[in-house]
Amino acid sequence: MLEHLREHHYHQGQRDRDAGLLPRMESSIYLEGYLKGRPQGLDGVVQYFPSVDAYMQWKYRHVS
Repeated sequence: MLEHLREHHYHQGQRDRDAGLLPRMESSIYLEGYLKGRPQGLDGVVQYFPSVDAYMQWKYRHVS
């Protein structure tokens, strides 16, 4: 029973994400499904650089 509920919340999080909805629950399982496979965005890239300036310098030199 609990595994079924866990799976339901996980898939509900994925469906809400794919529909473009903001998270509607605070369940950790729901949020795991919501965030899984989602693009990281700029924070996911900048974290590997010592500063935002270092990232911008790298970007202008290597991407364009």
